Amino acid sequence: VNDDIIVLIPAYREELTIASMVLLAKGYASRVIVVDDGSPDRTREVAAMAGAEVISHEANKGKAAALMTGLTRCRELSPKCVVMIDGDGQMDPALIPVVAAPVMNGVADLVIGSRFIGNEVTDTPQHRRVGQKVLNKATNIGSTIRVSDSQSGYRALSLKAINNMDFDSDNYNIESDMITHFSDLGLSIIEVPVTVRYDVPDGHKQKPFKHGMSVLGRAVTYIGYRKPLLLFGIPGSISFVLGLIVCVATFMEIRVLFDWTLVSQGIAGIVSLGVGIFLLFAALMLNSMSLLMRNVERSIRQGR
Repeated sequence: VNDDIIVLIPAYREELTIASMVLLAKGYASRVIVVDDGSPDRTREVAAMAGAEVISHEANKGKAAALMTGLTRCRELSPKCVVMIDGDGQMDPALIPVVAAPVMNGVADLVIGSRFIGNEVTDTPQHRRVGQKVLNKATNIGSTIRVSDSQSGYRALSLKAINNMDFDSDNYNIESDMITHFSDLGLSIIEVPVTVRYDVPDGHKQKPFKHGMSVLGRAVTYIGYRKPLLLFGIPGSISFVLGLIVCVATFMEIRVLFDWTLVSQGIAGIVSLGVGIFLLFAALMLNSMSLLMRNVERSIRQGR
């Protein structure tokens, strides 16, 4: 048992699995904190009987709120490392030392337990793997690092990382938000291989499609804020070039939109040109504003 490690478990309707997760986690950490996120079942009572310190929300607020509540408590205790693990039984507590090791050795501030490295064969369902690739790509574009498993909830945080959890997040978006935020701060982020199991009762509390769209929308927002030239500049350039081609062709009385009259084709070209110019102008303006705001944020952090 390591006195420098705290295991943090966000839980919602986990009365069937939370006791075993707490008992197994206590074999690797001196303290296990369970944040019960307004569960209507006996999650909090079972966790407490298993020996966890339980913090309860009166109503369900989502995973991000549960983790933030738990990390606030961890900040008060000042551990060297906090390992976050879900309470549904999908993650193996025996891997806590593996996930915590880079933080304990001082080589990382955030460690992500990846399901997609170190294993030639993965039990991750195909639809999850496809969704993961999309979310990984969007998260990687919006941040300054590349990770293979942006949505893994098996993580370890250093005290420095815990003290820099000063961002707003919603529900499952917190995994991607954490990566983007910490990479902006220059904190060290690495991945270690982990395995998970999906044959557990009631393993996921939100429908995969809804979860994926929520995270993807958040990731696109980050891209728009951090890389507006990419999000708006590329579509703007394409629209401008296509509009220019159509307008020139119309001027030369060449039909490139075969079923359209030259007048309709010319109008379409002008509209495409206008949209392209607007998007390019917006990209330049937003890029300038983004650079200014990020410089201000950096100055505020340095002045703390």
